Amino acid sequence: MGLALVGCAVGRPTNEQRGDDAWHDARWADAVAAYRAVGTNPRIVAKLADAALQGGLLTESADAWTQLGTEAPDRSAEAAAGLARVAQAAEKAGNSVALVHALLGLHAIAPQWPLARLASRLTDVNGLPAGDVAGVTPAILASSPGRAEVERWLVTLGRADQARGSCEVAVPILEGALRTTTNTGLRDSATTTLAWCELGLGLTALAGARSGEAERWLDRAAHREPDAPVARRALIGFGDARAAQGDTASAKAAWEAVLAATPPDSLTQLASQRLQQAGARAPGDTVTVRPGPP
Repeated sequence: MGLALVGCAVGRPTNEQRGDDAWHDARWADAVAAYRAVGTNPRIVAKLADAALQGGLLTESADAWTQLGTEAPDRSAEAAAGLARVAQAAEKAGNSVALVHALLGLHAIAPQWPLARLASRLTDVNGLPAGDVAGVTPAILASSPGRAEVERWLVTLGRADQARGSCEVAVPILEGALRTTTNTGLRDSATTTLAWCELGLGLTALAGARSGEAERWLDRAAHREPDAPVARRALIGFGDARAAQGDTASAKAAWEAVLAATPPDSLTQLASQRLQQAGARAPGDTVTVRPGPP
């Protein structure tokens, strides 16, 4: 009995062996779990990183390759190659979080790597945690080979901040891009995003009874893209800000400018409501709007 028990103990596979068996059977999650239980030996970390990559666990793979390159500098070239493979897989899968982790890892262990080229493959920066984007931005800007790549990233970053509701961060970034870029597509994207940010900041200030601040933001938004809906909504808000400061004439002029748009839409109705509330009806305006908040 005792000999039998000793024999069983001697023959029991180690976690590394379990991981190797799972790897050969393409049971990637099992392999990762087994290797993780072994410890942080560089040889095991490399196995874990590769198994995670094979199994599509891309963020885990990126973090493991980064750990390998950081803790075993003699294997940094291997780790950088692994991170590049993760970046390719993340791009194909549309996994922006994993791609950012790969970018950060490459910057840490192979700062000469052309990160801007990889960053251009990010497909969903809007969905990334703000901390991840903030972390990778300096690395991308520092490694960018030319102005065009920097400008493209700045516009992408500004759009992501606007989508998160961080317009106070997005505005200076987008303004910086507009000051330098001559790319028509980038200018159009930056201008539109900036106008929506200025509108949002203006309406927030207006709701907070900061009419002077609101007027400045809304005036900028109204002139950013004069014929666009964002500009017409900004004009309505600008009129509200002027009315709050007692300048009824300027307020009416702003609202009447919105009414000039054809065909009529919800914004012309809102402008008409403002004029009715101010006791002035635009000539020919027959829109009936129920009283209530916009």
